[in-house]
Formats: sequence, C-alpha cells, structure tokens
Amino acid sequence: MKKGFLLALVMAVVFAWAMAASAFQLEFHGDYGTKIQTTNTLGMVGKEGDVDYNRFAPVDEIGNQDLDDTWAELQFRLWTVAASDDGNVKGVWAMEYGTKRFGAYDDEDGIGFANDEDDIEVRLMYLDFQLPYFCTENRLTVGLQQIDINEWLWHETAAGIKNYGSFMVGQTKVAYQIGWAREDDSISRDNTNDNDYWFAKIDFELKELLKVDSFDIGAFFVYANKAQDNIQPWWVGAEVDFVGYKGILFDLDFIYMGGDNDASREDDLDAWFVHATAGYQWTDQLKTAFTFWYASGDDDMDDGDYEAYNTIVTHTYGSIILFEDATFDDGWYASGNPYLDPRLGFYMYRFKVDYQATPKLNVAAAVNYMQLDEDVEWGGDSDDSIGWEVDFYADYELYKNFKINFAAGYLFTDDAMDIFAARATDGAEDDADDMYRVTVGVSYSF
Repeated sequence: MKKGFLLALVMAVVFAWAMAASAFQLEFHGDYGTKIQTTNTLGMVGKEGDVDYNRFAPVDEIGNQDLDDTWAELQFRLWTVAASDDGNVKGVWAMEYGTKRFGAYDDEDGIGFANDEDDIEVRLMYLDFQLPYFCTENRLTVGLQQIDINEWLWHETAAGIKNYGSFMVGQTKVAYQIGWAREDDSISRDNTNDNDYWFAKIDFELKELLKVDSFDIGAFFVYANKAQDNIQPWWVGAEVDFVGYKGILFDLDFIYMGGDNDASREDDLDAWFVHATAGYQWTDQLKTAFTFWYASGDDDMDDGDYEAYNTIVTHTYGSIILFEDATFDDGWYASGNPYLDPRLGFYMYRFKVDYQATPKLNVAAAVNYMQLDEDVEWGGDSDDSIGWEVDFYADYELYKNFKINFAAGYLFTDDAMDIFAARATDGAEDDADDMYRVTVGVSYSF
C-alpha cells in the first residue's frame, strides 16, 4: 500500500512538472443536470424512432390504466481539450452519461440500486490541426466530431473528416467547411455497401460591412449515398441570420430535399422545409419573436414521389409537450423527422416573449398553433389540426454557473390528436385528452 502511494505521488509530481515544462494547455469542462418531470399522458413521452410513430397515445388513460406519471432523470457531460500553446493542434474527448431515468425499467435500462451498467457514451473524440503553409485559418478535423450544417437538417456528432477555415474579403469574413462522414460501415463478405455523407457549406459574415451586431448568410449542400438502403438523397439550402438594426432580428432557413428514394420502386425525393423567425428587442430585458416553420408531408405513398421532408440528425424545439423542449438538455432527438409522423409533415406557428426580470432570473412564455401538412387517417376519419399549446419557462442562477430550471406546457388537443389516440388504441379511445407536462431541474456548467 505504501509503495503504491509513493508511486502515485511520484507520478503526480512528474506529470505536474511535465505540464509546467511543456507548451500545451489542458482544459476541463462539464455540463451536469438532473430534473424531475410529471405529465398526465405518458403515452406521448416514450417514443423512440419510426417504430413508435403509430403508438402515440394522447390520452390520460387506456382502459383502467392511468397514464399519469412522475419521474426523475439526469444527464452529465464532461469533456477535455488538450491544445498546443500556439493553437495549431488540439484534441477533444467528451463523454456523457444519460439521459437516464432514476430506477431500472424494461430491459434493466435506467439507474437501479447499486447501478453498475456501462452506460458512458463517447460524444466527441477528434484531433483538430492547422494545415501548414497557409497564412489564414485552414484546419482539418479527424474523428468523432460535431457536424453543424443547419439546425433543421444536421446538427449532431458524426465520425468523419472535415476541412474548414476562414479568410477575409475586404470587410467580409468568409467561412467554409467541406467533409465526409460515415453513418454505417459494412464488413460483411456478402455486402460491403456503406452509408456515406459528403457535405459543403459557405458562410458570409457581413456585420462589419453593414455595421450591425450580426448578419450572416450561408449556403450548404449534402449528398448521401446510403448504399445499404439503396437510397441517394441530397439536400441544398440557404440560411440568413440578422441582429442589430434598431432592435430588429430575423432568422431564415430554406431547404430542398431531392434524390432517389428506392431504385427498385423508382421513387423520387421531392420535399421542402422552410423556417422563419422575426423578432424585436424592445429593451435590454424584453424580446418578442414570431416563428413559423413548415416541413412538407407526403399525401400518397404510391404515386412515385416521396414528398415528406426528412432530416439527417437534429433536435427539435418549440413544444414542451410534443418535442420535450424543456430544461438544460437537447430537446427531442429526432433523427429522420423533426415532427410527429414521418409521412405527414408539420406546421408550427409560435409567438414567444423573453424577459430578463433580474440579472439572475430569466422568464419566457410562448403560444403555439400546430398542425400536420397532410391529414392523419384511421378508421375512415381524417384531420390535420393538432391544437394550441401554451408554454412557460424560467431559469434562476442561484450560484455562479448553477441554475434552477423550470418548464411547463399545456396542449389543448384538436381533431388530429383524436385520430392518433384511436389509431394507437385500435379504436378503444377516440377522444384525445388535453395534455400537460411540467419539468423542474438543476444544472451546473463549468
């Protein structure tokens, strides 16, 4: 024991000396949070992936089973950045535990007593370095990294290679990125097809030219060869972000999806996505904004064209009830579709007010109207209206970087939710209940 202690002490001293003598920097960062949630419609919460889209149960009971529930969960992220003093090289390693519920459930998932599961997830693991012989920023990132093409298309981590950088043209900063990422890799002797993505994006920062707080214009293109699924989609889009002219702010996104859905059926992809937010900063404390977004749906699966907009990997915000837009975490992970049904599309109309009541207290309130682009159908009934939702948010910084978070939403369900209820229960329940969801949490960042 004594020898082990002395060895550890010597190693610590040597490591500390090496850090002091070496030309590199080491940083640690964390984002820790835990929360408690309650809802009257648990059937709308436990959805993961396409297999669950037909099982939405927007009711507060099925038969004699009450769907009220209260649960707790946590999400802890920790990452380290090692970089050279001159900034030419850095390595990043990030890990995450969560989101995990208190208590084991289903196939022993969750956090049970004496929990010993190996559930730590690697979120980031990459090297990033400046390419030699360039006088401007021109870097290469290799490994599991953050891919940020557009928040409504691809905003998540992926393993790949990316070249990015920036340069000045007069008073305009031009930033670019181009790269490749692999979603699936097949090592079978009978099938060596892989799923690969190639992407490119260019951004123009015009704030210095126009003397405003922020004005960015961007364009991007993504091509996917999903050889394992015999699908070759592509996306092209543009985005505008403006802040600073007499309190006016706006954010625009336009995306078109094309390509081939399935060569055996000769289905063409033909889908659209549009997002617009317009706001006004009345004072340093008060801001209002109206948001509209539209994802196209498909009205006929057998007409030769697939018209439902699909994302790559992203998160969806704007509804506490439907998309888990709550406290401190990422919102609803929506790989493939940022809405309720992968075929029917979505409309969102949202008005939000943000107010900084004190230097430590921020509050917000929002009103949404939501509907599908195409009718949901079941048993001869069809409709597209989801309903109205009201949301409330608050966060208070109790200590430095330590916050208490609150979010609550209430959805007044409309006829489309009645049909979702009937479809999920085989007609046993055909009247959707109004739904609420309340979240209270604490978070610490460093």
